[in-house]
Amino acid sequence: MWFVPTYNPEGLQVVMDDWDITFRKNKRDNNENGIFDYVPGVGGDIDGVDPNRNYSFNWVHGDTLYAPSEQWNDYYRGPGPFSEGGTQAIRSLADEQHFIYSINWHSSRTGDFSEKVYYPFNWENVKQSPDFELSQSIGESVAALIEKEGGAGTYVPSGSWGRKGSAHDWFYQTHGTIQLLIECGTENIQPDSLLIEDTCERCSEGAYWLLNRIIGYNAPKAMLTGHITDSTGNPLVAEVIIEDFNASFFEPRLSDELYGRYWRPLMPGTYTVKVRKKGYEEQTIENVTVNNSVWTTLNVQLNGLGLSIISGVVNGNGNPIPAQIVIYDIENDTIITQNGSFGFTTYEGEHKIEITSAGYIPYIETVNFPAGIFDLICNLEPEVVIFEEDWENGFSNWNVTGEWAIEYDTFESSNVATNNPGLVSFSFYKFYSNNSSSILTTSNPINLNGVSNDVVLSFYQKYYTEHDTDFCYVEVSTDGTNWDELVKFSGINKAWNYVLNPQMNRYIIPIADYINNHIYLRFRFESDNTITDPGWWIDDIEILSSTGASAGYEVPPIQTKLYKNYPNPFNPETTISFNISRKDAKDAKNAELLIYNVRGQKVKTLEYINCVNAKATESLHHVTWNGNDENDQPVGSGVYFYKLKAGNFSDVKKMLLLK
Repeated sequence: MWFVPTYNPEGLQVVMDDWDITFRKNKRDNNENGIFDYVPGVGGDIDGVDPNRNYSFNWVHGDTLYAPSEQWNDYYRGPGPFSEGGTQAIRSLADEQHFIYSINWHSSRTGDFSEKVYYPFNWENVKQSPDFELSQSIGESVAALIEKEGGAGTYVPSGSWGRKGSAHDWFYQTHGTIQLLIECGTENIQPDSLLIEDTCERCSEGAYWLLNRIIGYNAPKAMLTGHITDSTGNPLVAEVIIEDFNASFFEPRLSDELYGRYWRPLMPGTYTVKVRKKGYEEQTIENVTVNNSVWTTLNVQLNGLGLSIISGVVNGNGNPIPAQIVIYDIENDTIITQNGSFGFTTYEGEHKIEITSAGYIPYIETVNFPAGIFDLICNLEPEVVIFEEDWENGFSNWNVTGEWAIEYDTFESSNVATNNPGLVSFSFYKFYSNNSSSILTTSNPINLNGVSNDVVLSFYQKYYTEHDTDFCYVEVSTDGTNWDELVKFSGINKAWNYVLNPQMNRYIIPIADYINNHIYLRFRFESDNTITDPGWWIDDIEILSSTGASAGYEVPPIQTKLYKNYPNPFNPETTISFNISRKDAKDAKNAELLIYNVRGQKVKTLEYINCVNAKATESLHHVTWNGNDENDQPVGSGVYFYKLKAGNFSDVKKMLLLK
């Protein structure tokens, strides 16, 4: 049992020193004026962050600083998830302990939510958590034991209705913890000591029941527990999944590191249990019975897989090239090679492997890696762009229905297509519509006659939609009427802002089934009639093949192009790739690749090319920047820009150095 008296000591000081007994936030200096800006009484507190709006799960739905209602300022969610020391401390404790149950004690300032017990979750009274029946039974049992202050009945139980970045929803999503939010007391937020002790005594009855529930003393005992070990009996940290009571938005429910022990409170019933861990054979156990009379113990032993030691080289045009290699597994592995050579260790069995390099056709295959040593030689073919769309000409090549629009994305430094224009980033309070149907369809068919079997559809995206309910679809048709689904997405992928390697956000789909056809592409978003989220963003759509052309069979001449660097963000070095066409080389005489800082100051001339030299018209250039300036001194962390100038061509892209 862990007791946390407060994780908002700043707010406690404001209340206990009688500055403002209604204050509910910490003292973050939001407007950075060096003054603690607050107004005694409800509403008007500019400074401070509400800790119970600062958790990551559904943080985007929390109240913003300058919301339409003055009182809402008191519920400011903070500049980002877990931005506050208090919530960071609770997160660390929860990550260490993996609590089974928790109570989060509150008191309602207005009295509107007084004497209630909330449990996860029943959003908008229509979307329930997978464990809702269990949470409801616990919440109702606790509430029924807490007598109201006036003696007229007991506390009222309820599934939490809204999504606000609150603690109880985060505990459930991240650790499977059933946390109750108990609003104790009435609108008398600072009563005298006698009433405080009376309130604590009455509320304790519910807490005692919860303690009895976990040990099965005069309370339901329904609990699945056991140990996960390897074949020698050593404990394993493994994911334990209760099928039909799982969700795509769950973080893995893991056994503990010290003993391999797991705990899962359940309602009485029969369950299918799946246990998995990278490097081990997955196990599925059916017909596991859980009842109220005794704990159900299910010990699972996982058999290890043999190690597969992989080495090889990635070639392009017969020469080693920089590349990214992704091996898909329960936990994916990503390898970056600057010189083409690579080596890594994985586990025997079938793995999807994806190898990409700027300017080349991706290699995507399912490979059966044996135990032992395995050589992998990959020869990538130079890409031919069959179709491309970067939205710089708007929707001129598309038929549009619904809420799709073009907007400038500051992180991408380019136009993007989105079904929720005006959001710009996940920091703003704006969401797509309920019952939304937004469709982008190519106006004209795309010619895949003469393309090779390596043809792929490639695009960059980020999305944030209601899990498993609101979907992003990518579809293809040979007649513009009947559509095949290539892939669909749902959930959260904050790609452009939040992951370390943008190549991971370049979604690649083989489309060899459609060669020797004319095809239409469609990007379709559909939402149901409840609960909305930020939306979908798409950029840089391409169809690539090693042979073929958009209007015939001849390979088009090389075009000048500056590619996205990778990795990005990077440390200590990154690779920048580019082409220079014969025409631009002829017009340029000299071409340059330059690095600038955010002030517009030149940091380094990374590449200087004499275009009279034949080197300028080779198919692809790869240049590595090690983060040093012209004097070979390391530069600091931050945003940098790289610019290619050749003839009339000029393009700038952004990269991030993290140290």
